[in-house]
Amino acid sequence: MTEQPNTYTPSPPQKHGGNLIHCQRDAFGLLEVVDTPQMRSLYFDSPVEQSRLYFHAPMSLSFEYQQVIETHILNRHQQKTVERVLMLGMGGGSIASHLNALEPNVQIHIVELRQAVIDIAYEYFHLPKDPEIEVIQEDALIFIEEALSQYDVIIVDIFDESGLPEPFTTADFQQNLLNNLKPSGLILFNLWAHQDTYTKQQTALITNYWQKQAINPSHSRKITLNSYPIQSSENIILSIQI
Repeated sequence: MTEQPNTYTPSPPQKHGGNLIHCQRDAFGLLEVVDTPQMRSLYFDSPVEQSRLYFHAPMSLSFEYQQVIETHILNRHQQKTVERVLMLGMGGGSIASHLNALEPNVQIHIVELRQAVIDIAYEYFHLPKDPEIEVIQEDALIFIEEALSQYDVIIVDIFDESGLPEPFTTADFQQNLLNNLKPSGLILFNLWAHQDTYTKQQTALITNYWQKQAINPSHSRKITLNSYPIQSSENIILSIQI
């Protein structure tokens, strides 16, 4: 009698309510990709979901804040052609993937500090390898200081375990954003609305800076500031229209 091979396959470990299909640690912390029957999610060093992909609707934007950001870009595109978009921070690359599908001629530059995040976006979240999407592995602070390129839209979507890192709240960083923006451009900040003191201070620093710029009579550009609280999460989208 021929002995049957052992075909037992161990179940993947459980994490964040699903199957942990990828786990790695780089110099900046933990990265985990988790599958449930409905979706795939990306986590960093916290239970906060960084990115989500629905298997039955892979080209949908899963989070309301992403939808608000893209709506602002598309509305801007209707007013004046958007040719170049800069995204500081990547996650799973959902906004870039969706925007590329809707407006394939828009050039998208994504700056991401962590090479592991870039690799995961391509391998697990299907970021398209399209010539109009250029991913740059670099510190966003250094990139925005040295690039001196001109973008129609700049998106700031950068978080660590405590929120937006402090260097991105400084006046120097805000001025560097302005230096890289076309004369009639749009800056979109993804901010948190947590009620803890540190997060409130972060949001206030950025909002107050741009409020002062908007009312500064000596400023050479007219600045229109709007804030959009996201009902389904603790995000605020700050829109700075030049």
